[in-house]
Amino acid sequence: MTSIWVESLGRNFDEALDLLAAAMRDCTDDLWEASMWEVPADLFGPEPPGPDGKPVTDPVARNALAQRRSTPWSVAWHALEALDYDLTGEFGPWAPPPPFVGNPHWLLTSLPAPWTRSEMLGYLEYCRKRVRDTLAGMTDEKAATPLPQAHRYSGQPHAWIITSAVGHTIEHAAQIRQFITAASMASEE
Repeated sequence: MTSIWVESLGRNFDEALDLLAAAMRDCTDDLWEASMWEVPADLFGPEPPGPDGKPVTDPVARNALAQRRSTPWSVAWHALEALDYDLTGEFGPWAPPPPFVGNPHWLLTSLPAPWTRSEMLGYLEYCRKRVRDTLAGMTDEKAATPLPQAHRYSGQPHAWIITSAVGHTIEHAAQIRQFITAASMASEE
């Protein structure tokens, strides 16, 4: 039998993922690729890889690629990739599902085109299943297991990173929701 704590966490994940899914569905096509905030042009270094794999040296092109970091599709991708990765916690091999495999978020400048809404909603449902599967096998012992050295939060209990993923997902869903709401209000003026 699943503990009430694990069941409650699962319900919170469902609600967080519902919020993110609704924000993605409600985001209009013209806002899907719009930057929600200014991103420093050098965020990815002086010569990040472009969609062709070659370094981008032109400052205008580099700035345009950097702005991808704060688009609704990219912020949703970051939230889902972080959730997906943290569910594994470096306790075993991890890779996102196709078409995301081989395209880590931190290399988003090399992506030829933004992910589509359909692809992102598919990834969200994949993550929803991963949450359910992970929590179905969760025990107090597994939850208390320190994250391996390779994880960015090594040494912390796996439960800490899993439970914080709910807030992380809600945070990014709220950013997208706020952006599309503000844009809608501005267009009504």
